[in-house]
Amino acid sequence: MQDWLEVCGWSLLVFSSGRAGPARRRFPLVQCRARPERAERSLGGSAASPEGRVAAAECRGKMSGCEARDAKKLVRSLSGLRMVPEHRSARSPFGLDEPPWVPDKECPRCMQCDTKFDFITRKHHCRRCGKCFCDKCCSKKVPLPRMCFVDPVRQCAECALISQKETEFYDKQLKVLMNGATFFVTLGTSDKSELMVCRLSNNQRYLVLDGDSHYEIEIVQISTVQILTEGFTPGGGNTRAIGMILQYKVPGSEELTQMKFTASEDFSSNKKLSASWLAAMHKATKLLYESRDQ
Repeated sequence: MQDWLEVCGWSLLVFSSGRAGPARRRFPLVQCRARPERAERSLGGSAASPEGRVAAAECRGKMSGCEARDAKKLVRSLSGLRMVPEHRSARSPFGLDEPPWVPDKECPRCMQCDTKFDFITRKHHCRRCGKCFCDKCCSKKVPLPRMCFVDPVRQCAECALISQKETEFYDKQLKVLMNGATFFVTLGTSDKSELMVCRLSNNQRYLVLDGDSHYEIEIVQISTVQILTEGFTPGGGNTRAIGMILQYKVPGSEELTQMKFTASEDFSSNKKLSASWLAAMHKATKLLYESRDQ
């Protein structure tokens, strides 16, 4: 197979040719919030006015910084083709590093069924755990977005099951977090709360809170997340998420700051959206802890 690349606008086109014939895939390189000409119009300036040119220049500068931080590159490893951030600091806090493969000489038998390897029974490495298996025990190819793989990759049965469960988070719950929900937010021990829209940033690195005040909490600085529920009965029953207590570190300080999120009771639709957002945040917290413990 032969691969070649072509940069086209804001996307990276990957052309492949093999036995199945030519194929083309497109991957976004960077995401920017607005184009310079849109910034001019939003600030009330025109392209010809001095105000518009200044606004456009400022926007281009911000966009350049955004591109530098969020730009991605296509790399090929032993495990497959990956689209990764150019800078490690820009990686998703939910991501996982590729595991080292168990050397072939250290695994004469399948690490699952104990079948001996020979010329007929070949060795295969799971891309998630790095262990060595026979084809029967490592035959599934499953998407693994936490390691930024472009295509589904070979995984053992245990890892494939975990990755399949994580697919729901990346396909559905991540979008819920980015779309945001409305909460009453209380900072520290204050008695006052503020109605704010809470969402995950597009690069997955910040929890953004917008209201009369504005906060951007770096996900990696979050220490603990406690989901508040109601509806539990001693005999069992359904529970509903109604809020969240978040503790995080402010850069430059060792002390923990606490925020309490309470779902708005204004409309039933808002309550349902808030509950879905909290459920997605609960799943995101589990992935965050797993990434830290790697």
